[in-house]
Amino acid sequence: MRQVIDRYKVWIVLALFGLLCFALWGIYFHKQQAKILQASVLQHYQQETSNQLNLLIQQQKNASVALALMLAENPNIKTLLQSSCCEQNAQLSKIAQRIERESSLTSVWLQAINRQGVSLERSWVDKRGDSLLSIRPDLRAILAEPHQQPQTTVSTGLFTMSFKTTVPVFEADLLLGVVEVISQFQPLADQMADKGYISLILADKRYKEQLTLARSGLFIDDYYVVNTQPVEAQLALLADLDLSQHLSQQDYWIQGGYIINPVAIMNVDNEVEGYWLLFIPQSMVNFHRLDDLQTQFVGVSAVVLLMLLLLGLLVLSRQQVILQGQYYKEIIDSSSDVLYVSDLDHIIYANRHFFEFFDQFETLDAFHQRYQCVCDLFEQGEGLLQSEMDGVYWIQHILNNPEKVHKAKIVRRDKVHYFAIKVQPLNKSVFGRFTIAMQDISELELMQERLSHLSQTDELTGIGNRLYFNKNILHELARAKRNHASLCVLMFDIDYFKSINDRYGHDMGDRVLQALTQLVKVHLRETDLFCRFGGEEFIVLLPDTDLENAQVLTNRLHQLIGGQVFDVLPSRHLSCSFGLTAFKRDDNPDSLLQRVDKALYAAKNGGRNQVQIR
Repeated sequence: MRQVIDRYKVWIVLALFGLLCFALWGIYFHKQQAKILQASVLQHYQQETSNQLNLLIQQQKNASVALALMLAENPNIKTLLQSSCCEQNAQLSKIAQRIERESSLTSVWLQAINRQGVSLERSWVDKRGDSLLSIRPDLRAILAEPHQQPQTTVSTGLFTMSFKTTVPVFEADLLLGVVEVISQFQPLADQMADKGYISLILADKRYKEQLTLARSGLFIDDYYVVNTQPVEAQLALLADLDLSQHLSQQDYWIQGGYIINPVAIMNVDNEVEGYWLLFIPQSMVNFHRLDDLQTQFVGVSAVVLLMLLLLGLLVLSRQQVILQGQYYKEIIDSSSDVLYVSDLDHIIYANRHFFEFFDQFETLDAFHQRYQCVCDLFEQGEGLLQSEMDGVYWIQHILNNPEKVHKAKIVRRDKVHYFAIKVQPLNKSVFGRFTIAMQDISELELMQERLSHLSQTDELTGIGNRLYFNKNILHELARAKRNHASLCVLMFDIDYFKSINDRYGHDMGDRVLQALTQLVKVHLRETDLFCRFGGEEFIVLLPDTDLENAQVLTNRLHQLIGGQVFDVLPSRHLSCSFGLTAFKRDDNPDSLLQRVDKALYAAKNGGRNQVQIR
């Protein structure tokens, strides 16, 4: 044996040396791959938190637009905008308190600005009479072109950086001014805090001189701190940094036990208005299994290499795949969303939140015995995902439209859940497999539905407002044309209503409007659309009703109101003028409303307290 060893000792040494070199190369290669996987985990968290943040911002913008459209129809705000500066008060602070109480929105500011750009009332501070045109280019733009689509922008004023939704207010096509809904960033920061992420929100340093009434009074490196809740620990972490350089790179960095993810906040001109810094605790990112996996990998690789080089290479590759799979599993399980991997035919892997939501199933096999796909549970609805969208499978539809927010509705145990769904290819090396992320947005969606209801309901009488009527008349006209059905429109207003307000006060006028609404409403069908069109003017849409029957109803209402005793009114009686018209095949909403408005005008011009038909 010794002779054999002596004879081949050079080859044995070379073989051992080669195996050692290969083992060292394997260790180095594995460590490099571990670094790549670690960076992949961090990039996943960066992308996930950025997506959650952008979704919150979009939901906030949608809610603000719905709220601003509602306020644009408020008669008190219209009266304020028609008055001279500082003579009227629309009690915006009380309206803001009601919104916070009934819609779960917090930190909402309201502002009324006349068409000269002068602020007539603010809900959050007793400051009025100042012109905003010099510091608000967005305001100058909307006053110059008031018929553009309302949108929410992020801008910085005298007080802070905030969301601003500006909607023009009209009276008979005359621009009175604008109403503005200003919502704050702090409630969104609180929602991110509930997920474990700390937020530091900064307005760009170019606004330092403009923020003369800065709400928090805090600046760091000339960036204004928008947060209204304490963030001293985060400010201390950034105190010694070149903050401008880090923000300009827009990439995450690690400091003080946090992964810091800067997200640029863009304004309407697509310029950086500020930055949202998300502090993700490193403890939320699970790397504790990395060292154990590396040790196992090196040990197995060393043993296999000593047995056979070829077998060692195969095991090395397999260990790499296992390691990558374990890391993907950690990424998916650590997410706060429902996540699963699919190859279009069935679900391959799902995280623990998937089984927490579908808690009647313990395995994917059990799930597939009942459902082929999660899309089998999608509910029907306008703007909601279905199993097939635009002629393609729903996953492909999302991949084709990555810029949109795709929503799905699922009912579980009689409870409605809304999800924002994103789809991404698993990775470039695995074709045909996708990661599907389902973020629960039920609370935000239900809040938006409540706001939509508020925006289309007249606050005083409880019936639909002008916005609600305009939304429904399009549908009814299309239905009447499609089915060759009859349709009539009835418009009426209270005679000499201004004298009631002038003589007895606006409170008395409000009670008269409420009493009249209740009287008329009980004599209409459920299918009739009864709305307050503005001030003392009301409108009724009568589907499936010809002119003869509509005239009978109108005369009955005319006599009913004239003979009614109104206990809320000292004179106890009032009268109304009525205009009536029938739908013609070439009508559009404008032509139909113009004709019924002319009929009402003829009734008032002919002495009031009568019915006119056009």
